[in-house]
Amino acid sequence: MLRPNSVRHQLIWLLVLVCITLRPSYAQEQQTVAQLAGKIDSELSAILSTSASARKPEVSANLLGHLTGLKAQSIMVFGSRRHQLEEKLQELVQSCDKWQSAASDEAAPAAAERAQRLWLDIKSLYPKEALQVLPPLWSCPMHQELMKTAPGNCPICGMPLEPIYVTQPQLTQSPIIRAEIVGDKPLEVGKRANLRIRLFFFDDGQPVRLSDLEETHTRKIHLLISDVTETDYHHEHPEPAGDGEYTFSFTPQRPDTYRVWADLLPVRTRVQQYSVADIPSSTPRQAKPLWSEPENRHAEIDGYKFDLSFEKEIIRERDTVAGKLRVIQPDGQPCNKLGVVMGAFGHFVGFSNDFVTVLHLHPVGPLITDPEARSGPELPFYFRSNKTGLFRLFAQVKIEGKDFFPRFVLRVQPLQRLPSL
Repeated sequence: MLRPNSVRHQLIWLLVLVCITLRPSYAQEQQTVAQLAGKIDSELSAILSTSASARKPEVSANLLGHLTGLKAQSIMVFGSRRHQLEEKLQELVQSCDKWQSAASDEAAPAAAERAQRLWLDIKSLYPKEALQVLPPLWSCPMHQELMKTAPGNCPICGMPLEPIYVTQPQLTQSPIIRAEIVGDKPLEVGKRANLRIRLFFFDDGQPVRLSDLEETHTRKIHLLISDVTETDYHHEHPEPAGDGEYTFSFTPQRPDTYRVWADLLPVRTRVQQYSVADIPSSTPRQAKPLWSEPENRHAEIDGYKFDLSFEKEIIRERDTVAGKLRVIQPDGQPCNKLGVVMGAFGHFVGFSNDFVTVLHLHPVGPLITDPEARSGPELPFYFRSNKTGLFRLFAQVKIEGKDFFPRFVLRVQPLQRLPSL
């Protein structure tokens, strides 16, 4: 049976939470983790020095408000640390409740000291940069040149923006992980190849484990695979097979060398990188890059029609252009059966004709957590390239359990130069 005091304190906490949720000024402040941490430090100091019962509800309410704001800013805490953070935040709230409701002179200081210890544990889960007072700038982990003054979604790839000290702690584009491919034999057209990819850190040669990588779109390693003509594309997710070694397989449909771009997000830098490696073939150098190919924004597979359209007819370098993929069923009806693929209703990967530059784009919208969700017939996204020339853009969508990879050809034109006066 609950004591009256316990019920009263639970109602007080619930009322505070409702007030915080409804108070618009709190959300508009856009406080950084560092600002919230400083306020929590002050409130916890007040807890240690406050003995007057009349002030306890005020101090507790202020503290809970700051903790609620901090939890909303916990985007920079990942994996097992995220679980620890949620547990310790809950324990901290419980300790503050015990401090507020303590009837004896001994119980209150003990609860306050425990709250202090929990708070030190919580701060240790955040990157040290997050606890420094920095300008509240936000950026995309895949497009570090983008800078925004408030959270939101990346206008280029649709991913959620993250605090600048998360996406760019080292402000570098240099990859820190190298890759090599190991196979039992060279690739053969039409035969399934079982392969391994080895990942190592450049600086010390140590193997890259899954714990060294952050998850992006439900996976820690995305392998983007293409032949030299950029005609046969595969998207694979390798499985751990040893220290820094991962297995995958695919069936090549064309001769010549295939290239693998391992799309990674290292914990050390929180900056997306591509580690590139080639797969030897039994028929090397038979195919050649397609340097010239007409633009094509339409594809058809198994009766399904896929059409690309953009808000601008001409796409220019460094220009962010809104686009959409529209899918029509074989019976001519709009397709509303697009299934979930890696937390989205589709993905896009573009390869430049230099066979080096790669673009990994995502649809606009939040992460899809319901595996049974469906969408269509249109899939909006943003396209942007800092390089001119031809791009072979592959979409990946799932319809009634089957993956489709329609291929398109886009030409990115140079920026328009204003005539000199």
